[in-house]
Amino acid sequence: MLSRAARTAACLTVLIGLSTVVTFSARQPGTGVTVVVGTATAGSVGSGFVGFSYEKDRLGAGTFDPGNRPLVGLFRLLGPSVLRVGGNLVDMVEWNPDGRGGEASEVAPADVTRLGEFLRATGWSALYGINLKTNTVPRAVAEARFAARALGGSLLAFELGNEPDAYLSQSAYQDSFEEYSAAIRAAVPGARFDGPGTLTDGWLSGFAAREGPRGLDVLAMHAYVGGHRGASIPRLLVSGASSQRFAAFEQALGRAKSTGRIPSWRMTETNSFVQGGVPGISDVQAAALWSLDLMYGVAAHGGDGVNFHGGTSTQFPLSYSPIAFAGIRPTGVRAVYYGGLLWTLAGAGPLRRAAVTGPPLLSAWGIGGNVIIDNKNPWPVRVTVRLAVPAADAREYLLTAGSLSSAAITLAGSTVDAEGGFNPSPAPLSLSGNRFVIDLPAGSAALVRTRPH
Repeated sequence: MLSRAARTAACLTVLIGLSTVVTFSARQPGTGVTVVVGTATAGSVGSGFVGFSYEKDRLGAGTFDPGNRPLVGLFRLLGPSVLRVGGNLVDMVEWNPDGRGGEASEVAPADVTRLGEFLRATGWSALYGINLKTNTVPRAVAEARFAARALGGSLLAFELGNEPDAYLSQSAYQDSFEEYSAAIRAAVPGARFDGPGTLTDGWLSGFAAREGPRGLDVLAMHAYVGGHRGASIPRLLVSGASSQRFAAFEQALGRAKSTGRIPSWRMTETNSFVQGGVPGISDVQAAALWSLDLMYGVAAHGGDGVNFHGGTSTQFPLSYSPIAFAGIRPTGVRAVYYGGLLWTLAGAGPLRRAAVTGPPLLSAWGIGGNVIIDNKNPWPVRVTVRLAVPAADAREYLLTAGSLSSAAITLAGSTVDAEGGFNPSPAPLSLSGNRFVIDLPAGSAALVRTRPH
């Protein structure tokens, strides 16, 4: 009998051999696939799990404005959650306390005031990035003091710099982090912080051990599948929950959080392939299915959420952005948004592992009394599901597209429009105690929401 690794390799061979622009044939679903949702808890999923990360210059560009009603609607559909404002530009745009606002090259008081109003309109909170690379402590303190007043209860934490492992040693960063954070705490009593926000996990244990006792609130890291070279749909699909690379990051975050006694950890910047992703890979159905596995891996290792990087950038196009823009106005949503929406519809509650018998590119798990099944295979499957407890009824929210390479995605028969309009029509499923059978098309996922007896 082939090992699971060998079956995964065989399945990958099939995927690679298929043209990703060909619509899957409507074959009869396969048989013999089972999912058994366990009763034991493997973690928990809280509110605010699915967040976004945007570049800091989007403040001055005017993106976050309560008058930007389409963006407010799209945030509200996924919220309340966490917006991280940082990215590469956090260490390039500077705080100008005398600025009028509205200039992407700087951050002025009016820009931060608008952000606060936007957050209150959406119900979201913010991880607010402050320049570390080219800043001074007095200027950082002044910005933090103003941001704390403007954002109020919507400020979750400050973060200092972006991916400092690219330009500092660990000891140099920690010294700077402590100098800046101590000065900000003196000016803003109760100020909270996340960090280190590195792209590698090598700093996590030392940083957590040193900063945990000093009151670090969120242990943070960034992660991507890889660079553009070698990017492909097959590579993306196997890099989610089953990826050794992501699992190693998540395990390191969980260990460091525990040893440093830090309240939470979060993947504060993530997406498919670095520097904006790859069109035809990062913005299609495959990316939606990948995002589900990624979120499961984070939750299964004790993480509190992910911030998918997106928006717009002056550096390079962001084809992986969950929301598509023309200027500062949304024009629609992309694949990762649909993955985040399906996850959000599953609600909060205990995370339950599921035993899967079937093809290796099929994964499943429970959240509360609900279950998510992610079929990344290029063929349809018929799945027999056994829930952890009997349910009174069940409804299916099917996330589907014509193929893994299609951007024409629907969830429960509905698209999400550019203003957050969403009109799902979940399909009822026939239950027999705690069992049901579900047919999943090739390259699709389903959330089954249940109602207990």
